[in-house]
Amino acid sequence: MKPDELAQQAHSKKSLLCVGLDPSEEALPSAVWQGGLPSIEAYLREVIEATRPWAIAYKLNVAFYERWGAAGWAMLGRLREVLPPSVLAIADAKRGDIAHTSRAYAEAFLGQLGFDAVTVHPYLGWAGLKPFWDWPGKWVFVLVRTTEAPSWQRDIWPRVVQEKPISSAEIGWVWGACHGAELKSLRALDPASWLLVPGLGAQGGQLPAGAPLFPALLVVGRAILTAPHTASHWAAQTASFLP
Repeated sequence: MKPDELAQQAHSKKSLLCVGLDPSEEALPSAVWQGGLPSIEAYLREVIEATRPWAIAYKLNVAFYERWGAAGWAMLGRLREVLPPSVLAIADAKRGDIAHTSRAYAEAFLGQLGFDAVTVHPYLGWAGLKPFWDWPGKWVFVLVRTTEAPSWQRDIWPRVVQEKPISSAEIGWVWGACHGAELKSLRALDPASWLLVPGLGAQGGQLPAGAPLFPALLVVGRAILTAPHTASHWAAQTASFLP
């Protein structure tokens, strides 16, 4: 999916909603969790179907599938296959290594599993991330300002953004909703790249009205997993940031 196609989806659905599919005991109804993997997978499929009219992206935090080993990895692959083709499918993997190793990570998530995008960290340098954006038509979201951030992150993120090696909207930034006050500084450096903004809903992140977000995907996970019928409400909340 190209950036302009994702923007068209946002305007068509009047939504910037990215649904987080992160199966944890805290997020799922107790009966679903107690039913084990078959029950969890069936419930997540129901969530996908219930949120389809409003979601323009889905983010699957890989850790919550890896915890079950091969069975969880297989479930991750099956859920990827049932995501609507008109949305951006994001593997929230937070990978990053030297280029030789990153090439294998890219093959796993963007190749074998077929995700449209992957999250990565920049702390081994931009050269190590090149194998991810070398995949034609794929997206990379780089962690720069995370929800639970150490104080030193505030000093490092501007340099990461300034050293972005190519001008591509498909290389975007992960920016926690709790750092909304700093968005103007980010957009002064990079006004066009897509943002992936976690932290809304159960995590309590608040974005100031009129914040310079767009283009952006606003992630709601636990709040929707607990109550899928609230997807329309969350979509309406995100629509206020559409231009």
